[in-house]
Amino acid sequence: MKARPAVIDLRTESVRAALLALYDAHDGLLAPTAIVEAARDPDSPLHEEFEWDDDAAAEAYRLAQAGGLIRRIRLHVIKADPKSKKVTATVIRQFQSRPSQRHADGGYESVQDIFADPIKRGELLHQVLREMNAYRKRYAVLAELQHVWQAIDDAREALEVEPKSSAVDRPGAPPA
Repeated sequence: MKARPAVIDLRTESVRAALLALYDAHDGLLAPTAIVEAARDPDSPLHEEFEWDDDAAAEAYRLAQAGGLIRRIRLHVIKADPKSKKVTATVIRQFQSRPSQRHADGGYESVQDIFADPIKRGELLHQVLREMNAYRKRYAVLAELQHVWQAIDDAREALEVEPKSSAVDRPGAPPA
């Protein structure tokens, strides 16, 4: 089998080089303010990564603030085990965003509604396992977390969830 040449995304590489140059220029610290300042130059490879229309940027910022506001609302869950008489209290987000709702007309749903619907619950569970696997890939070099990675594998196996990408990964797609 003939080896195929590696595909290099030139735009990503030019952004990477610009970020590394900023990192070096700022004594090993990559600050968002320095990135935006450098990106103001229309000749910078970073320039096209930003929205420069102030009205559009302001609206996008307000939408990001709305998402942050939604994510700040918490729900206190109290569970009592009748056998052991033990009571546990947990604080979780009141609203969650399922992958199939991550599009222009989508949004967040109450966790009570998601947990009560087996399809929605399954989609959220699949997303949680995907996110844990993403952390695993991101921090795989930390051998101290090997037992955590094994627990993720065990949970996936116990739930019979495929580690591969599925229809749930695509916005607007029905859950697998």
